[in-house]
Amino acid sequence: MSLPRIILDCEPLKDRNSGFSHFVVPLAYELIRQNQRYHLYCYVPPAEVGGLGSTGVRYLTQRSFHKYFNPPSYGFRLWHATSQLSWYVPTSPFTKVVLTVHDLNFLHESPDERTYTRQLAMVRRNIRRADYLVTISDYVRQDILRHADLLGYSAAKPLRYVRRGVEALAPLPAGHTPAYVPRRPFLFGLGTINAKKNYHVLPSLLQGTDYELLIAGSFAEESYVAAIRAAAAQAGVGDRITILTGISEADKTWYYQHCQAYLQPSLAEGFGLPVVEAMQLGKPAFLSRLTSLPEVGGAAAYYFDDFSPAHMQQVLATGLAQHSPARAAAAQAQAGQFSWQQAAADYLQVYEELLGR
Repeated sequence: MSLPRIILDCEPLKDRNSGFSHFVVPLAYELIRQNQRYHLYCYVPPAEVGGLGSTGVRYLTQRSFHKYFNPPSYGFRLWHATSQLSWYVPTSPFTKVVLTVHDLNFLHESPDERTYTRQLAMVRRNIRRADYLVTISDYVRQDILRHADLLGYSAAKPLRYVRRGVEALAPLPAGHTPAYVPRRPFLFGLGTINAKKNYHVLPSLLQGTDYELLIAGSFAEESYVAAIRAAAAQAGVGDRITILTGISEADKTWYYQHCQAYLQPSLAEGFGLPVVEAMQLGKPAFLSRLTSLPEVGGAAAYYFDDFSPAHMQQVLATGLAQHSPARAAAAQAQAGQFSWQQAAADYLQVYEELLGR
């Protein structure tokens, strides 16, 4: 008896530096390694055919017109759409669809009306088409339930949280020096530099200290960079703020290794990947208590209950004083829970539930 054919949407490989790609690539490799029940295909951009190897995987090539004329799916028993905003979800009623939902940030970020309307329409379409929903954090699972009517979600449809994995940071090359070397002990924040990251509350942490604040991101919204710099000037620390974009993986690891603390005061997150990366190195992580961050940081992180300067300064000072080797070990243990091996096993279980094998 021939094995059922299933397909993993790897279209995010068009940009291997994107957040979605950092989800898809390690998941694909681990599914390829563990799978024994299915003929596994990966749906990839033309340049990535063969990019995940040749053993245990076959390929279906993504074409731009598939946005409007759905990719051929009639020969597949299951299609795993790896983003709630995917254009590529088959319409064939004979193909079961698993949909991974990373976040519903558009509901919380107050985007412009056009962006809100477009993203809501895509998410509603994909949720309605899906036969099984999986979220990358329990917060997102609860967010779907809170907005079920708006999203068109029915409680009859399976909804499950599968903890995503996080890859171990690659070892630094011997003698590596980053493009920018801080001039003094520094605090570090990483992520897209926009209003939801809430970075403008951080400059006050430098008052009364000799610290520098380093914020890095894949890209930065100019208006929000101006807001951060204005907050720094108001706090009297404008000369101790550095904002970088497009840093290398090696530079990122160097900053994690050498920072005094990692900071993420976000207003909205679907997960919080940099938190786990910083904690892999035992670093003290200072987070907001909002959205998914408490479940990512667990009891090993330190939390801001509000964003008033006095409170944040107290939390930082107390946390740094308490961050013993035992607390560093607890941070590393917390980070170790985010395993791609387990995530892939959980997804294979979802496939089995849906296909009845």
